[in-house]
Amino acid sequence: MTEAKIKTIRSIVRDINFEGRSLLSINDLTDNQIYGLFDLALQLEPWNRSMVPLVSGNVMSTLFFQPSTRTRMSFETAMHRLGGDVISEANPMVTSSAAKEESLSDMLKVVSKYANIIVMRHFNDKDAREAAPYSDAPIINGGWGHWEHPTQALLDLYTLYRTFGKVEGLKVCVASPDLIEARTGHSMAQGLARLGAKVYLASTSARRTPAEVMEKISARGIKVEEAFDFTRDSFNDYVSGMDMIYLPGCSAPKGPEAEAFKVIMDNYYVRYDTLKKVADKDGRTIYITHTLPRRAGEMDLQIDSSPHQLYFEAIAYSVSIRMALVCAILGV
Repeated sequence: MTEAKIKTIRSIVRDINFEGRSLLSINDLTDNQIYGLFDLALQLEPWNRSMVPLVSGNVMSTLFFQPSTRTRMSFETAMHRLGGDVISEANPMVTSSAAKEESLSDMLKVVSKYANIIVMRHFNDKDAREAAPYSDAPIINGGWGHWEHPTQALLDLYTLYRTFGKVEGLKVCVASPDLIEARTGHSMAQGLARLGAKVYLASTSARRTPAEVMEKISARGIKVEEAFDFTRDSFNDYVSGMDMIYLPGCSAPKGPEAEAFKVIMDNYYVRYDTLKKVADKDGRTIYITHTLPRRAGEMDLQIDSSPHQLYFEAIAYSVSIRMALVCAILGV
């Protein structure tokens, strides 16, 4: 008789095999590593509201050159829950030497002498990618320019996995009138496709998913469906066949174009009645998640208190999956 292999947190971290590495793109992780992080996050969920001292003595630096609530606070919460410490810079362009025109590469080189791990958000993905190799500590991309936001995709993939028990075969629509600047949508689409979901990209034809993202998906032999230029009725008809609708959000432009763009955004409004009709007719729940923050008018707020809502559920999952990522990078 063979003995059952008991999985421990240490053994899962060892199997993930990501210690000392940076996470700049969702594609820095293999499919097995993503599932390994899911397994580890599940083990760590009981400590979402308490503490398990797995990385005591380690320091995380959070460098956020753009505003953030969820990403910065969930990473800092994750580090504290793991028994580590945090040094945070939430406004570097004003309160750090970046205000004195210090280069990003110099800043990362310096901060990596203090911290064991760095989480950074930056408005310019090109600058961030060029500076990252100068750090002596692993870096996590907390959202760079319009390029990628891999840990947002990771937590949303984990939320999907925890909701359905799988990702493969699920029909997921990534929907926004602007998929050019939807960095969370870029990471999520790639992650979904890689894990075997059926991916649908709904946008305006003028602001479709960038060719670079589509090429990365195609390079793996995976097909996704693109659909364009909806009315509100046609959009709700389109998403009624999905398992989940993923709203990466988008910011309306400022100035005279803002109001015109908001009219286009209204065509991608998710109706509660659409979801209820499918539930009543087919007994099937279409889930909605949004990366937040959201603009008033992106969805029917009745969804907030319905069984279809996943965006607030994802907040709790974000702590455990980011705890798992930190453990995988720092070791335990």
